[in-house]
Amino acid sequence: MPRTSEQNREIRERTKETIIKAGLSVFARKGFYGATIAEVAKEAGISKGLIYNYFDAKKDLAKAILQQVVVLMAGFETAFKETKDPYEIIEKLLKETFNTIRENTEFWRLYVSFALQPEIIEEAKTVFSEVIDNYILMIEKVFRKIKIPNAKIEAYEFGALLDGVGIDYLFGKDNYPLERIEKHLLKKYGKKALRERAKAKL
Repeated sequence: MPRTSEQNREIRERTKETIIKAGLSVFARKGFYGATIAEVAKEAGISKGLIYNYFDAKKDLAKAILQQVVVLMAGFETAFKETKDPYEIIEKLLKETFNTIRENTEFWRLYVSFALQPEIIEEAKTVFSEVIDNYILMIEKVFRKIKIPNAKIEAYEFGALLDGVGIDYLFGKDNYPLERIEKHLLKKYGKKALRERAKAKL
């Protein structure tokens, strides 16, 4: 019995998702310039020719992967916007960031790769600029609500700190004290510590 147009569409979408997932994995390991379409095809368990039915070139696949990164980052931010308590937002943000670094290393590696090499995809610079601006603005609002002085600068420092942890972990995963740093930052940015900082500047 021949497949319906809906079944064909679903199969095509699943195949495309498989290719993007494989591309994310290969690009994370090899980098954009080191990865090849043949390696992505092998990772996906499909033929190299089939990938070209979905993407004209490696850069087009990279653009599709970039959009997945954006979707993940958007979901990451949405989860915190649903929380009203500013101290809880900071705690959740820290825990989710460390969970992402720990459990989704490929995503984090690719995020760093695209963020540090925006020339790979012209759209990357604009996309990450918007993501970072929204992220910093969200943290700034939280710090202002807590009445932390110099909230905007503190927000930039907070974001840079977490990015630095992620980058350092990628380069020294086996010996990096990730759990200890997480506990340290949870205490440093905990409710008691933040309240004391706010009071000290009143």
